Amino acid sequence: MMASEESVVKACVLIRVRPAEHYSVVEKIASFDGVKAAFAVVGNADVVARIEVRNMQALGALGTKIGDLAGVVTTETLVTAEAR
Repeated sequence: MMASEESVVKACVLIRVRPAEHYSVVEKIASFDGVKAAFAVVGNADVVARIEVRNMQALGALGTKIGDLAGVVTTETLVTAEAR
């Protein structure tokens, strides 16, 4: 459970996967805590995950967990730049 809206780190992870691995990677990622949505896309990335976690340390741990999945080739994490 997150302490407050101000402490939430939001990000999107762009994921490249091996051929024919899109949907198995989506299923695995969607089950991770902090992943609000995961879906296959067409473009430079193959899968996108929308993330909300409590801090940058949790984001780093989740990014590593995603990157270590079988079928994942590369990841790029885009952290929101929200003006307050």
